[in-house]
Amino acid sequence: MLRPVRWLPIALVAAGIVAAGAACSSDDGGSTSTTRASTPSGASIFADNCATCHGADGSGGQGPALADGAANERLSEADMVEVVTKGRAAMPSWKGVLSEAEIARVVRYVRTELGRDGSTPGSTTTTATRSGDRGSLSGVPPELRAKDDWAIANGDYASTRSVPDSPITSKTVGDLALDWSYEAKGGGTFGNLTTTPLVVGDHVYVGDLTTRVHAIDRTTGEPEFVVGDEVGIFGPTGVGVGWGQIYGTTANDAGAGSVVVAYDAETGKQAWATDVGENGGILNVQPSAYDGLVFASTSGYGNGTIATIYALDAETGSIVWDFPVIEDPGLWGNPELNSGGGVWYPPAIDTERRIAYFGTGNPYPFPGAKGFPNGSSRPGDNRWTDSTVALDIDTGKLAWGHQSIPHDIFDRDNMLAARADVEIDGESRSLVISSGKLGVVYGLDADTGEEVWSTKVGTHQNDELTEIDGPTLVYPGSLGGVQTPLAIADGTIYACVMNAPTQYAGPEETSYGFTVQLGTADSQLVAIDAATGDIEWEVDLPGDSFGGATVSGDLIFTSSFAGKVLALDRADGATVWSYDAPGGINGWPALAGDELYVPVGMADPPQLLKFSLHR
Repeated sequence: MLRPVRWLPIALVAAGIVAAGAACSSDDGGSTSTTRASTPSGASIFADNCATCHGADGSGGQGPALADGAANERLSEADMVEVVTKGRAAMPSWKGVLSEAEIARVVRYVRTELGRDGSTPGSTTTTATRSGDRGSLSGVPPELRAKDDWAIANGDYASTRSVPDSPITSKTVGDLALDWSYEAKGGGTFGNLTTTPLVVGDHVYVGDLTTRVHAIDRTTGEPEFVVGDEVGIFGPTGVGVGWGQIYGTTANDAGAGSVVVAYDAETGKQAWATDVGENGGILNVQPSAYDGLVFASTSGYGNGTIATIYALDAETGSIVWDFPVIEDPGLWGNPELNSGGGVWYPPAIDTERRIAYFGTGNPYPFPGAKGFPNGSSRPGDNRWTDSTVALDIDTGKLAWGHQSIPHDIFDRDNMLAARADVEIDGESRSLVISSGKLGVVYGLDADTGEEVWSTKVGTHQNDELTEIDGPTLVYPGSLGGVQTPLAIADGTIYACVMNAPTQYAGPEETSYGFTVQLGTADSQLVAIDAATGDIEWEVDLPGDSFGGATVSGDLIFTSSFAGKVLALDRADGATVWSYDAPGGINGWPALAGDELYVPVGMADPPQLLKFSLHR
């Protein structure tokens, strides 16, 4: 890659309890940016309210046993939430005694973590500390429950980047007006804002390419705090939120940006920091949070680097599990030269299957190195580079992998993954939609990884070669294809395609050499039927477009590296609205209620723009 003491007097019903991790919300169903103290852990709720009847360890007593999955065999999560909320038989209703969030947490605790106490977060940096246990946080963070927020990188766990009921539509988009701009000074070649801002309650959070985290007042655009060390990184990094914390990136003592750090979302005070750079590489991905875990991943190339996906305990920062992308720890016989597999985007998370779907990057060196033409320093398929990998959320084990290009020599980066439910031949199917710089969009079975369909998009030339002998022009190049987030709504995929070629030199004594040809590219937005892979329509976009796609009602927002923000009609791709930003855009917007937030990373200085409907 170039680059969230009340006493229970009666038993919890003979059928058992348990509540769902997907049901965490605030007391009023709409508050956001809650701190950990405002919603007690599942363990503490159980101890204060349930242990008298069910035993401190869940072994039973006046009420039935709940430990070791005893309740889970009798009721589903949803049923258990209903039992606790409404009551059943001898079990009274706990509505009004426990909040919705408290019910969710105690049920999740009973289902998955009964008998394990969470520890208190520290404030020091740990190095690759592992714990098999999870903390007491669980389910969906309260921040992700608010309707008019954008609290995760791609809008939802399925990574659809879609708000179909947004008030910003073709009829109202003309009323968008700029409310404020926030300056995030710094950065380098790729600007300083190359990701998606998060909108949570009264705050806007955004990470920059110096690993700083900016907290901004949602109404005024004034800074609330800026934290983090200034260390240069080059990927689409950013921040995640959950359970009253912000998760970002900072530097270790050697200056490498390999430390996952948690800050208090209200004050910016550091809660914990964990260095995950044991396999080399740095963090270039926007973290995401679910079920007490924070997902992060490393990238970076050279010197035997093995890209690694991590799940960290959201309370303590300890490493719960990790997944090295490279299947061969010996890096195919040449660890002093080979590396790769970088992960650049957050996963699509399937809360029902409890699977996280990640896209992975290319093997390195590409296309070859001195004495090793056409990637011969790394023989074989180079798994799991250029792949979609499905990982068990609880264990980090590989459920399945789909490799798009074995032994890639052209820096293909199959880095995107999103989820879609479709109907195929009268049967409901769950698909993972994946793509990357190879310029192919895949529909993969979510349970097996089976390829259901694949569709080429954009310009293709010499991209299926397995070796090059002399100067070769390749489409899509190292900055081409589908390399920015796609959107999915109502059975249609919207993908931004870059037709940027790369000119490769042939094998030489020194190195191959290659030139990425930006500034001459053309781009398209392509609409694809999610069930069949058929292209519904495509339209040209101005110049180099890194704007991805975001659905807002009947519109799709995208943007260009030349600084144009566009709203296109979902029906046919016609331009409905445009705005000239103060610089090039290589980040992606957030939609929150009637507000649109656009990062303009290549402006001088880089800026975050907030628009809202003025009617």
